[in-house]
Formats: sequence, C-alpha cells, structure tokens
Amino acid sequence: MDRREAIKRTSLLLGGAISSSAMAGLLSGCQASPSVDWSPVFLEQEQARMVESIADCILPATETPGALDVGVPAFIDLMLKDAYSAEEQNRFLTGLSSLEASSQEKYEKGFLYCSNEDQTALLTTLEKEAASAPSFIRMAKELTLLGYFTSEPIMSNVLNYNPVPGKYEGCVDATAETVVGVDNNIF
Repeated sequence: MDRREAIKRTSLLLGGAISSSAMAGLLSGCQASPSVDWSPVFLEQEQARMVESIADCILPATETPGALDVGVPAFIDLMLKDAYSAEEQNRFLTGLSSLEASSQEKYEKGFLYCSNEDQTALLTTLEKEAASAPSFIRMAKELTLLGYFTSEPIMSNVLNYNPVPGKYEGCVDATAETVVGVDNNIF
C-alpha cells in the first residue's frame, strides 16, 4: 500500500476517532497557516519544538507533504489553547515533560537532540504503554492527523476534496415524474 492509499484509509477511519474537544475546535474554525517560523500561543518555545519533532515523526514528508509542510505544529498549539480543557492541556504538557524525562533516562540527552530513529522509538514505546484511556500520545496523534487531514493543501491536492459534490439543480418542478421513487398509481 502506498502513502496516498494509507492517507485515504486513515481519513475514513479518523471520522469516528476524534475527541469532542478536537471536534469543537475544528468546528469553531481553528486553523493555522504553514510557516517555518511560527510563534507559539500556548506552548513554550522548547515545547513547540518538541511538538514539531513529534508531528514530523508521525507524518514525515515523502512524495506528499508532511506534517511540518502544512503547519500541523501551529495547528496543535492553537487547538490546545482554544479548544481543549485545562485538564486536557495539563495532560498534554505533562506528557511532553514525561517524554523529555524518558529521553534523558534512556539516551542521556533531550528529546530534541536525539536522532529521528531514537525519537520514533520513544514515541513507539509510549504508544505501547498507553492503555485505552486518554493519553498524551493519543492526543498528539489525534491532533497531528486532524491538523494534517483538514489542512487546505492536503484537502485540495492529496485528497481532492470537493466541498460541493455533484450538480446542483435549483427550482425544479416537483411533479410525480421528477420525484424519484414516487409511485404514480397510489390513488
């Protein structure tokens, strides 16, 4: 299976897997522009850099744009600020701190200074340890996928999203011949 097919399948599955906070933020219009030098509004600079690394590990650039290319880290920062409760924000920030501590313990250096392979290994370990209860890694993956699949470049260039599918015909006479499924011999 190629990356495009995986993205399409994931987007179909993502519909039922979005938390209520993420859905509320999305519906209220949280959107960030892709930018190399974005300024975090919720996270501290070091935390924002960690979010960039996490998003890049989850969805790296290949022949299609990656999470960094479409501004996912800025989207995550904005969503955390505007759409998530204080409890959920705290869970995310605590998760970032735990990830940094795990990196220090295992590799004797900060998460940002680890190789991409080591960062991926740490995230994979976190994912295996996460139970079905809400966790930092699930929030990070949810926000990364949500930001990626709802970004304009992905919607228009990769998924070929058409906001108004099909032909619209307004002001059509509603006679028995034009209404589908109506039996003319009812009376």
